[in-house]
Amino acid sequence: MLYNLINAQKESKLRKVILFPLCLLSFFYGLASSMRVFLYSRRIFKTHSLPCKVVSVGNITMGGTGKTPFVCLLAETIKARGYRAAILSRGYKGNFPGPVGVVSDGNKILMDPQQAGDEPFLLAEKVKDIPVVVGRERWLSGQFALKQFRSEVIILDDGYQYLSLKRDLNLLLIDSSSPFGNGHLFPRGVLRESLGQVLRADGVILTKTGQSDNIINLKMKLEKAIEGRPIFQVDYGPVGIAVYGTEFFFPPEHLKGKKVLAFSGVARPESFLKTLAALNPSIADVLTFPDHHWYGPEDGEKLYNKAVAMGVEALVTTEKDLIRVKNLIPGNIPLWALAIRHVFPQDDQERFFEFVFSRLGLKAREG
Repeated sequence: MLYNLINAQKESKLRKVILFPLCLLSFFYGLASSMRVFLYSRRIFKTHSLPCKVVSVGNITMGGTGKTPFVCLLAETIKARGYRAAILSRGYKGNFPGPVGVVSDGNKILMDPQQAGDEPFLLAEKVKDIPVVVGRERWLSGQFALKQFRSEVIILDDGYQYLSLKRDLNLLLIDSSSPFGNGHLFPRGVLRESLGQVLRADGVILTKTGQSDNIINLKMKLEKAIEGRPIFQVDYGPVGIAVYGTEFFFPPEHLKGKKVLAFSGVARPESFLKTLAALNPSIADVLTFPDHHWYGPEDGEKLYNKAVAMGVEALVTTEKDLIRVKNLIPGNIPLWALAIRHVFPQDDQERFFEFVFSRLGLKAREG
């Protein structure tokens, strides 16, 4: 798996020699990335504006930082404070036609996962009362959201590298359990941009802090590097076990002692497994698939046969994977998904949203 190949933080000399040719590709990738940022900063490449507030949520590594649950939390809080929000996503791996597609109008989901892409579809499922719009050019989909939904706050999902739309607030998520992989740019590593581009952020959010053994040192290093920008911390908190085919949710503690077969196709499967293991199930085996993997009948058969052979009580996966594996597992083997959310320590959530609304110049509305 490419992600695992290039993401190792500790590498043997042999591995370094084998992967050395990728360093040259990384050099040219980094050069192109830096030139692109420079051209936008000098206004040689055009940056568009929208007549509303725009918040970007993104990262500088390839996936696995927890953007989707964070975008959900942000959108729900903005709506709870009285503002009409909309989420804009690129629609990665979605096959929707045209430049703009509506995954959800805030009342009804209008696309299937194949059309929308797995992450936009999951966003639409989790924040059912907030529009989710997909389109490669998000300044165009932003104009659509303004006209169609009268949106007052636009949230760019995975927008850190989308420089052609001006934003009022740029939020950078960093996975504290593996902040920058091996420190190399893609394809030698998982960095999308050089570490110096952290300075484009207005605020930094360290995610998965409960899975990091070095959070204090990481935070100290970042505080020195980002020149006074605020740093916040969040961790994954399981909120329930979704049961496929029903609207039912088990409480997280339902997993304790249950014999399960775990599987996932996400960028950081180890993060899913750590969150799952903390609930003390009996994990019979673990199967991993590539990130954003669309499961086929052969995958469903493989999972089903293994589950039957091992005598497990259920298959357990992530919410994103549940979207991509639907209808492929026979009904006599329960299929569960671990639902998670971001949890701030102590009073950090209030401090974070005070920062967000202050930067946006918004005050909570009555009613």
